Amino acid sequence: MKRQRLLLQVFTACGDGAAVVVGVWMAYIIRFSPLFTEYVPIVTALPPLSWYVRLAVVFAGLTVVFISTGKAYSLPQQSFFDEAWRVAIRFFMAYLLMLAGMFFYRRVSFSRITMVMVFVFSGAALLICRTGMRKLREYLYRHGFGNRRAAIVGEGRQAQAILKHLSDHPHFGYQVVGFLSDSPVQQSSLMPTATALLGRISEAGDTVKAHRIDTFIISPTAEERDILPRLVKSCYGINVDFLYLPDIQPANGRPKRILQVGGTPLWTLRDNPFVGWHGVAKRAFDLTLSSLLLIASLPVMLAAAAAVKLNSRGPVFYKQPRVGMDGKEFNCLKFRSMRIDAEKDSGAVWAKANDPRVTSAGRFLRRWSLDELPQLFNVWKGDMSLVGPRPERPEFVRQFELRIDGYQERHRVRAGLTGWAQVNGLRGDTPISERTAYDRYYVENWSLMFDLKILLMTAHAVLKGDNAY
Repeated sequence: MKRQRLLLQVFTACGDGAAVVVGVWMAYIIRFSPLFTEYVPIVTALPPLSWYVRLAVVFAGLTVVFISTGKAYSLPQQSFFDEAWRVAIRFFMAYLLMLAGMFFYRRVSFSRITMVMVFVFSGAALLICRTGMRKLREYLYRHGFGNRRAAIVGEGRQAQAILKHLSDHPHFGYQVVGFLSDSPVQQSSLMPTATALLGRISEAGDTVKAHRIDTFIISPTAEERDILPRLVKSCYGINVDFLYLPDIQPANGRPKRILQVGGTPLWTLRDNPFVGWHGVAKRAFDLTLSSLLLIASLPVMLAAAAAVKLNSRGPVFYKQPRVGMDGKEFNCLKFRSMRIDAEKDSGAVWAKANDPRVTSAGRFLRRWSLDELPQLFNVWKGDMSLVGPRPERPEFVRQFELRIDGYQERHRVRAGLTGWAQVNGLRGDTPISERTAYDRYYVENWSLMFDLKILLMTAHAVLKGDNAY
């Protein structure tokens, strides 16, 4: 289902880009046709088509990027007006940016009449394309392609109304596969017999994995107002969306958007940050930048490897189990900075300032975070990301999950080479509760621009060197 939704998003993005290209081509053909030039003559020579080909490519790229930043590719099916308005605003922003670029780039001059026609024809083509894509999505949703698998939570009459509306209107793109309830006898008498009981609310996390649930739709009765916090807690660390009625007050987080289902507004508490289009962009960003950094840092890594080998006996690299996305373990690669028997007597403990287990070469590598450079291979492999919560060892994770509420939320995304907590000085032996708060903020507010900001701040944090041991 997720791959099908990604395919729809990519296809929609390609359609948007193609619509803009068609609009530019139409503007060129009509503006410089003999019939049009008879009434509005060309002041200079006929401009070459190659100019407008480049203009079309740039304009199409800007339009797709701006629409993507508005999450118009990852949102569920909305009303046509909402979708058209969201796309139109981003299209206009792309057009303004293109005009600003043309103002500074004086080597090619486009007539004002042509640029007005580009705006009109590209906008019209984009609107027509979006209408066609909407009809195509509705057709595919009705045939089970690309649907979000949803479960109803709650026993109220409103829950039944939402279920019926989604069943009668498959163009929303939600396939309700069942419901959760702590009182199945009462619930089964209210819900249609075709709706399966998937489990209790406390079992929501297991239900997501067993039935591949993407979304919980929460519609409780007056006696069930505590459903949302219990549901969120049972789904810590799991990427699943929550749609809930506006009269429920969430204990944490904030609503991000509204979906209208049969006149009933549903708020979204959180989203999967890297689903679909955004996941592709994040992975492409990691692959591209990590490859460049691997090439650029190769001389430094060779020097670091030689220093480790000459300074103490043992292997150059150190593989340590860490917990990453979805709670899965992977081998985190580092330059060895401690003696090979460092944990023989102490077991798994955090490093501290002036740690006697650290070698002299390792102390230098840790001070400048050079021991972390091999983790670029983890990023390239896909175990980690350039930016994300720093991965912890399984022994520590088990302890923190019991002590810190919501600690598992860090595992909704790939672990990072650097993170929001680290660039804010929370490195080394600092309170894990504070780190968790920063990591959860990153998960809920991720964007590529946020990643770029953290990477730029990382350079300053490395030079400052606080808590780097």
